[in-house]
Amino acid sequence: MHGDDVASAGVSVSTQIVSKATEILLDMLKVAIEKEREAARLKQSEKKQVLSGGEVTYQKLKEGGEVAMLPSFDKDDYGEFLKRAKEMDIPVAAIQEHGKENTLSLFFNVKDKEAVNAIVQDIVREKLKQPEQTERMITIEKEQVEGFQMYCSDHDIPVNFMETQNGVKCIFGAAYEKQMEAAVENFKKLHSELAKTEIDVQKDSKGKLKITFSDTEQGKKVTMNFCTKSKVERVLQERLGFSQVKAVEAANALTAKLSDQQLGYYLSGSRQLEQMAYYEKDIKFENENVLTDKFSFAKMQFQEEDTPKLTITDERGHFVVLSANTRDRVEIEKSIRQHLKVEDTETVKAIMTKAERLGFVDEPKQVQFKEFLIERETQSAFTVRGGSTVVRLDLSDRETAKKQLMDSFGMTAAKAERIIDKARKQTVVNNLLKKAKAKAALTADAIKHKKLDRGSRK
Repeated sequence: MHGDDVASAGVSVSTQIVSKATEILLDMLKVAIEKEREAARLKQSEKKQVLSGGEVTYQKLKEGGEVAMLPSFDKDDYGEFLKRAKEMDIPVAAIQEHGKENTLSLFFNVKDKEAVNAIVQDIVREKLKQPEQTERMITIEKEQVEGFQMYCSDHDIPVNFMETQNGVKCIFGAAYEKQMEAAVENFKKLHSELAKTEIDVQKDSKGKLKITFSDTEQGKKVTMNFCTKSKVERVLQERLGFSQVKAVEAANALTAKLSDQQLGYYLSGSRQLEQMAYYEKDIKFENENVLTDKFSFAKMQFQEEDTPKLTITDERGHFVVLSANTRDRVEIEKSIRQHLKVEDTETVKAIMTKAERLGFVDEPKQVQFKEFLIERETQSAFTVRGGSTVVRLDLSDRETAKKQLMDSFGMTAAKAERIIDKARKQTVVNNLLKKAKAKAALTADAIKHKKLDRGSRK
């Protein structure tokens, strides 16, 4: 396998499959980057004005247009892949899915497909030249690359596919030989089962195109309106109980029965969208604050997760990810200011109000009182009273004082700032004088109205 005729079928196939799902893929990256941010926060290493490598890459991918994903990439090869991609100034990102230790999913711009292809080729060629024979290969049908690649990804087996004049070669590490033998056997069994499934495309009495899958082994049949391949895969899983890989192979078999025009529509869907438990982009409300117009809100929930996520993205590509599990107003305001680079208090308030309507921010605490009593007691301490709530605060630690005020009274950051400023303007001497005068007046009043009880004269 040498020469320019060698191509990475895996890269090509994956590009065709998912390049339509750019927005969803970028949202997947946002969620992954947010996990990096959280890890950085736990280590107390995150700086306010510094973008992590993941955020920089995300912005470059966003600017680069359509995004594709390559699954089941060998984690051990990623360091070399990333090094070469940086040398060629190609933005790439990787996600290690939950439960997978050996493989990564690579993200890159479709316009860089040939360059990514070349890097993968070079890495595989070098591994094949190693004298210790660490790599193995098998030959598979080109039409089966997509399904087999998905099977390997599901089972955490790193693979590369290379197309030669003699067919498509699936290349894998010798350490995975037994797993690959099982994969091949299971794949053969799957195709034996599919041989008992009848697939048909016909127009009904009204001239509408219908797709029918009849599983003779189960005695089940499903008929659906003509739709995208990704939707067919989902319906087969839900209605006939097919595995994801079996559904992909069955949906691929249908392509042979379609015209070029029908095929164009059939392949236009997004598998990522079909596999989402929930996904809604560009969420708008009637009469919402115009300050949120330049921000895009997308709500989603991944199939394997119980917690919905909300991504908020501005026109420059800055974004913040909120989780329905973490709804604390103070922490969310901090994240919005930090990651969306928003300074204007009214804009922050508008964003938080919309996020609150979407169920990702707690409602502000309602305290029944008309005004706050602010008193500076010492050079570094002051007290705020509101209703039945009293809070003593450290004036030398502005951020902590602001957070305590917001937590205790449910006020905005701007109002907390104003209260702190009012406390700073007070002087301890004047407050002590006011207290002394009040105490003196109280004492004088008590003496003036005191009734003498002389007791009994007996």
